[in-house]
Amino acid sequence: MADFTLSSGSICRPYRSPWGAYPTRSFGVSTGTSSNGVLIGRRVTLDYTEAGNSSHNQYVKGSTAINHFYLTGVAAETQNASTSAEGTACSVWECNPLVEFKAATINGTLQSSQVGLTKKLMFDSTLNIEVVDLGASTASDHRVVITQLLDNQGDSGGYVAFRFVPNRADQGSTVLSSTPFLAFYR
Repeated sequence: MADFTLSSGSICRPYRSPWGAYPTRSFGVSTGTSSNGVLIGRRVTLDYTEAGNSSHNQYVKGSTAINHFYLTGVAAETQNASTSAEGTACSVWECNPLVEFKAATINGTLQSSQVGLTKKLMFDSTLNIEVVDLGASTASDHRVVITQLLDNQGDSGGYVAFRFVPNRADQGSTVLSSTPFLAFYR
């Protein structure tokens, strides 16, 4: 059992793809970049809320929301928030439901029973990284399903492989959300 110390280099990134290469797309960054900076390894969503202006829907912005909607992918590069003009191209690892990503974990140790469970992906603002919260119990915040432990059982801060949940989740007879989690896969 190891206790891994997370750092700003412990970013979320693609892990496995059925095609070998990871699908990557280029999106223009939104005017909202200054407050929602695009950092490598950070989730990016369509800017569907920019002051009710639907002309911004084609652009992306960094997301720190625990319960994100309209996710396009994970930033494959950093866009400087102070110098990026609207529409500046940003490379994004696409959140295709067949592609697995990997991220470090918090709030628990790795256990084999976690494989197949949905969990919360959250942004650690101190380290500027995305982490899988193993202690998360609020189903409405769950956006990923763990597919594999990448470090040893019992490790804390270890990596897991996961896939993004593409759409709303049902919990019993309660629909948690009808808004899509992923922008292009429902």
